[in-house]
Amino acid sequence: MKAACLASVMAAILLVSTAGGYEYGYVKGNDTGGIILWSCETELVAKEMAGDHCGGYGKYARITSVTRQYGDYIAFTCLWTPLIARYQIPAAPTRVVCNAPPIRRIWQPLDFQRLDAE
Repeated sequence: MKAACLASVMAAILLVSTAGGYEYGYVKGNDTGGIILWSCETELVAKEMAGDHCGGYGKYARITSVTRQYGDYIAFTCLWTPLIARYQIPAAPTRVVCNAPPIRRIWQPLDFQRLDAE
């Protein structure tokens, strides 16, 4: 009986701890707008993420700024109609392809063919 109770408590803890996990990122905001954590992969789906968030309030999303650096955010606003403030709040373009720069390696693996030639 104690083992079954312990197993159910552990299962409940695991379900609650993974409830906020998202595949691409996390949206934080309210009915006026919000932010999305930036990554190259998240920027590809930022319009859909912002649209889902604003759609919950019956509004339309507009991406207002994209800062392409890890630790920064993609900002968006929620508008009643997409025609409001077209010139005061211009839409910021997002990427459609993730072209992240290659990771610079400090340590390179040994090239044995080059070492044998020397």
